[in-house]
Amino acid sequence: MVEIDLTGISAFIPVFGFLLVFVVTYALLGKTKALGENKFVHILVSFAVSIIFLVSASAVQYVKLIAPWFAVLIVSLLFIALVVGLIKGDIDKFFQPWFAWIIVVVLVIGFVVSAIYVFGDLITKSLAGPKTFLMQPSVIGIIILLVLTVFASWLLTRK
Repeated sequence: MVEIDLTGISAFIPVFGFLLVFVVTYALLGKTKALGENKFVHILVSFAVSIIFLVSASAVQYVKLIAPWFAVLIVSLLFIALVVGLIKGDIDKFFQPWFAWIIVVVLVIGFVVSAIYVFGDLITKSLAGPKTFLMQPSVIGIIILLVLTVFASWLLTRK
């Protein structure tokens, strides 16, 4: 039997996390039009958010933890839809609005539990006091990066 060693692909996990966050952020900004219709602004903000996720080890760990569970849920839902479609012939009768809300609740619970698991130590540090929390080098770095991103976006979008 032939075995394939794919352990080397783990070095690319941060890149895949970056791409996942970039694409999802860009799609959400384009769909909701939260920042207007300018695609350059959407790309810039998506890139900035993705860089923050790439730089923060905790954020990468969060994406690494939640992405497989999200993929498993989506694949499971597709298989359920396939089986229901083959058995009943009409999927719309099975997938009622209450079913969609159950899926949303399961996703939110998954996101919250993963966040508590990954960011638990950060939450504990933040409960020690706001000054202790804000004086951590990682928090200061994120604040500086966010300020620079806001300033660069403002410079690029002003008329």
